[in-house]
Amino acid sequence: MKYMPNILIVKGSGRNVGKTVSACQIIRQLAESHAPVGIKISPHFHRLDEKQKFIHFSPDFVIVEERNINGKDSSRMLQAGAKKVFYIQAKNDYLPQAVEMVLQQINSINPVVIESGGLYDFWEPGLLVYIEGEELKKESNIRPHSTVIRLSSGEAQNFDWKKVHFNNGKFTIDA
Repeated sequence: MKYMPNILIVKGSGRNVGKTVSACQIIRQLAESHAPVGIKISPHFHRLDEKQKFIHFSPDFVIVEERNINGKDSSRMLQAGAKKVFYIQAKNDYLPQAVEMVLQQINSINPVVIESGGLYDFWEPGLLVYIEGEELKKESNIRPHSTVIRLSSGEAQNFDWKKVHFNNGKFTIDA
């Protein structure tokens, strides 16, 4: 299991539990003193605008650098203050390869906030934020040694994200 201390993963038990809102709040807080990078990962392949800046395009994964201000989740990360934002569409087995390709595009000392349901299966982040919806749709499978903030959807909306810190290349949280 690859340990990535400069990565924070936001994952949830299903759709519409507050993952993007939480990721944006974390990015907004980090942007006060750092240059955070946002990554939105989808296991579903959608048609993308040819005008976007493609970093990689293959049948296994697609990477786009988000530069547009619109209502998409990746654009919301940009609006929250991320220095750069990338949108990845990837088959699950190709998630690590796709994210590694993005990490080569950025400074490795930057905090990276990733909204992804599947990346945690491959990597151990510096911090995992797990948000549960009212109906538990997916088993969480959180490893016992992970540093995790576990919240209900309602708690995520009111959580004090100033408890999350990024120092010396790694994420930490106040007790």
